[in-house]
Amino acid sequence: MDNLAAQYTVLIVDDVPTNVMLVQAILKKEGYTLLTCDSGAKALRLAHDKHPNLILLDIMMPEMDGYEVLQHLKSDPDTNNIPVIIMSALSDMQSIVKGYQLGATEYVTKPFQREELVKRVAHRYELFSIKRIKRELENTIESRDTLYSVIAHDLRSPLGSLKMMNNAILMMVDKDQVSPEVFEMLQMMNKTSEEIFLLLDNLLKWAKNRLKKQNIYKQETDINSLVSSTVEIYIPMATQKGVTLKFAGLDKELLGSVDIDMIKTVVRNLLSNAIKFSYKDGIVEVASKIDGDYVIISVKDNGKGIKKEDQDKLLKQNTHYTSYGTSNEKGSGLGLMLCKDFIELHDGKLWFESEENKGSTFFFSLKALNKE
Repeated sequence: MDNLAAQYTVLIVDDVPTNVMLVQAILKKEGYTLLTCDSGAKALRLAHDKHPNLILLDIMMPEMDGYEVLQHLKSDPDTNNIPVIIMSALSDMQSIVKGYQLGATEYVTKPFQREELVKRVAHRYELFSIKRIKRELENTIESRDTLYSVIAHDLRSPLGSLKMMNNAILMMVDKDQVSPEVFEMLQMMNKTSEEIFLLLDNLLKWAKNRLKKQNIYKQETDINSLVSSTVEIYIPMATQKGVTLKFAGLDKELLGSVDIDMIKTVVRNLLSNAIKFSYKDGIVEVASKIDGDYVIISVKDNGKGIKKEDQDKLLKQNTHYTSYGTSNEKGSGLGLMLCKDFIELHDGKLWFESEENKGSTFFFSLKALNKE
């Protein structure tokens, strides 16, 4: 038994002192912390005050028998989660069934074998250890995600300002007045700041989503207009890579009740990926259509596509898949998982079609408020 067994408390309840001493002698070698009492009333007080991890309970006791103790334990919210192993000389089927019906975890008949008792208690201790480890892991993961959220939040604002300044500088500079090397560096600065900002924004939203702090604020909006305005923002980035970016949406309002920031995040990530995996002179086309009760948005490129063996990994839960773009751009893998989460929060669906060396098309659906 490991040295953490001392953190596991077992309460032994029996009115016969020799029985208590025997169980104590057996379990003391296993390293558990042991509590004892000789009546039902004392057992209930100890269970409430000490909250042991396991109770070994005799049935035949004066004043309050084990069945009554069990009933009180299971009816009290403070003690109803404590596992109870009945240890009794009553071995008839009716007594055993009654014990289980009242909430006993296990039933051991006396006289019992030492190995049997040790194994039964060890099994409950192993389950306790697994739950404890699970809680510790969950706390560690939550602390990590909180740290990610804080870091991303604090960096997002200054990086957003840097991104806007880079954009402004690139627009102000006359290409013919600076050397090709300087202009190329300015373009790279602009592209890198855009990528870092998107990564940081994804990290912040992903961490909030993991911590269940990503609230959704839906409002009625024209999805066509929302998508097309986001496409316009990415035209300079596409142009810089020699990619043509165009919007081919329906010439009408496509109303939906959506969280505008979430849907913009989805479109930004899909556009960024499409450009990343496009070759020079490639085309990225964004389209919209109505399909029954849904608006379908698609982002199509004719770039490098996705290998068939990698396609199953792409949107799979808990699979962190990344690959390199056509100019060796490295992705984080967060973007698509964030898109999937956000679309599912809207009761929609995200899916894709792809063929290696021919390109990919990503689709997402949103509930429509108006139809054709």
